[in-house]
This record gives sequence, structure tokens and C-alpha cells, in this order.
Amino acid sequence: SSLPAVPCDQPHDNEAYASFNVSLESYPDEDAMYELAFESCQARFESFVGRDYETSTLDIYTLYPTVAGWAQGDREVVCAVFDMEANKLVGSMKGRGI
Repeated sequence: SSLPAVPCDQPHDNEAYASFNVSLESYPDEDAMYELAFESCQARFESFVGRDYETSTLDIYTLYPTVAGWAQGDREVVCAVFDMEANKLVGSMKGRGI
């Protein structure tokens, strides 16, 4: 239901860069929901980071509705970036081109 926030100037594991609501009539299976979330987050990646996903040192982490959450009205997908080598992020990754 919520995530702890860390100021961008402090070391952090992930940075949320987009969120949106899924506009499906019913919940697909879990694999299809993951694919929808990942592909939608990937489509938003380059405009945030300033580099295409395939050549970036950042990866995408997605939070998306579960079946139980969907039944309670959850439709939100949150897109976050993280360093593929598990280094802490410091500062925003917006426009960093890495």
C-alpha cells in the first residue's frame, strides 16, 4: 500500500519514475500482467533516463496489481529504475543518460 521514501540526495536502491493505472476490464493471468507492466515501463524509460533501455546500466523494477489487489480496486503500476550491479543510486536518474 505504500513504500518508504528516501530523498534523492541520499543513497537509495530504486527510483520511481512513472506510475499509471491499468485500463483492463478484468485481471489477466499474472504473467500477462507482468508483461504489460514491464513493456509499459520500458516504453517510458528512455524519456526519463535519457538513454535507451538496451544500452543503459539501469534496469527496470515494476510493482503491479496482484489478483488480490485487483479485487480490492488496485489498478496502479509503478515503474522504478535500479543499478544492475546493485550500486546505490545517489541523486535522480532523470536525464542522466546512463
